[in-house]
Amino acid sequence: MDSESKEKLYVEATEEIKRRIAPLEKGNIIPRMATISAVLKDKMPYYFWCGFYFAEEEELIAGPYQGPSACPNISYSGVCGASAKKKESIVVPDVHKFPGHVVCDVRSQSEIVVPLLDDKNRIIAVFDVDSSELNAFDEVDRKYLEQIMPLLLEGEFS
Repeated sequence: MDSESKEKLYVEATEEIKRRIAPLEKGNIIPRMATISAVLKDKMPYYFWCGFYFAEEEELIAGPYQGPSACPNISYSGVCGASAKKKESIVVPDVHKFPGHVVCDVRSQSEIVVPLLDDKNRIIAVFDVDSSELNAFDEVDRKYLEQIMPLLLEGEFS
């Protein structure tokens, strides 16, 4: 998908997300995560799976997601683990070339993971997106997903 088409879809998705999460209670992050996952999975045709993994002490635990069954828990390895440890987004054009990639579904070919950090820069969760296409994600995806994630915590620390 070309950058211009992606931008248009992300703008639409972001507006819908803002509209849908506005009435949600500020203290409960789960409905916000579920809404973000549902809207993005619906709007982005190259998303195969998307959802959250909560950062626990020993492992990452599945949160709200859209798509086929996910790994219920994963270690701090693979793309999600690397993103959580580094506290930065990671774009992987070919997951089969990523050291320690955790295979939850063999159809996954490329991936982007964006961390969710609190106001003290602590990792809360990661947002993981898989595509069944190689090279599906780029800087457009990174830019918009990094803008969407803070919406989860809007009003939490004010």
